[in-house]
Amino acid sequence: MRIEKREEISRIKLYTLPFLSILASLVFVGILLLFVGVNPIEAYYIMLTRTFGSKLGLSELFVKSTPLILTGLAVAIPMRAGLWNIGAEGQLYMGAFIASYVALNFVNPFTIPAMFILAAIFGALWAFVPAILKAKFDLNEIISTLLLNYVAIYWVEYMVYGPMRGKEVYNFPYSDLFPECAILPRFFDTRLHLGILIAFSTVVVIYLIFRRTSFGFSVKVVGANPKAAEYAGIDRKKIIIYAMILGGAIAGIAGMEEISGIHHRLRAVISPGYGYAGIPIALLAKGNILAIVLSATLFGFLYVGGSALQTSYSIPIAVVYIFQSLVVLFIIGGEFFVRYKVVR
Repeated sequence: MRIEKREEISRIKLYTLPFLSILASLVFVGILLLFVGVNPIEAYYIMLTRTFGSKLGLSELFVKSTPLILTGLAVAIPMRAGLWNIGAEGQLYMGAFIASYVALNFVNPFTIPAMFILAAIFGALWAFVPAILKAKFDLNEIISTLLLNYVAIYWVEYMVYGPMRGKEVYNFPYSDLFPECAILPRFFDTRLHLGILIAFSTVVVIYLIFRRTSFGFSVKVVGANPKAAEYAGIDRKKIIIYAMILGGAIAGIAGMEEISGIHHRLRAVISPGYGYAGIPIALLAKGNILAIVLSATLFGFLYVGGSALQTSYSIPIAVVYIFQSLVVLFIIGGEFFVRYKVVR
């Protein structure tokens, strides 16, 4: 027996693959729930009703989806250029760090815009290092972006245990609370904040960039066929750098929104893995910019529904991470069987 690549791939198969992956994940997680003594149908019903059945549930869905939309974009943009940005988590942390520094040291009416701009810059700079290494030396961006995550996370941990530890909470690894001028407005007496509108606006802007500009076309060509891109006169190295720093900037904005909209202070653990969740979100959306919103909402639902299962059945949050991992596993496995066939 041997494996051969299929000459033609049905569009229907490609577009139904994400839905089949989700369905398969639901089945396997259901089996896992049975093993721990939980009725999966009842569990899924609780997840749905707790998320969509109340104002609190819906608001929390959007709260969780906000950073996921941005980190999904941070992974999807380089992905369209044939790159893997595994560093969205570190870029998020660096955006949160500099935004916190601005919030605590520059109190004026322009604090939030300054936080926004500098968070994007620091996120872009954190992606610029692996981008340069990839473009100039062809160093694997998966390794460099992944390792930089740890640098960023431990840098923030050092800051909140040291120079940025708050005077009001000296015994805890937190900064002081931000002033009012550094906090994003909230809506409907919930935790839902202005960041959701920024996230949706970012999606629209990125969509237009890829649909209407030469840069968007160049990214698509480089991702589809690097040799053809060079033959057409497209500078592949520049596209690699621009795609990575654009993704990093968006991840940095996610960090700024998270600490300004939710935490209102810098702390050691800003994210429960939003940057890493951006990878399956981008995979599920297949790099489609608008589909990122739906994919991120699904993962937001998993976070909110997972919390409901924790309170109802004392199920660990690890079940949510298992679900995410299974989605990725089935997408990759499904891609293989769609694009290749086993021939005797």
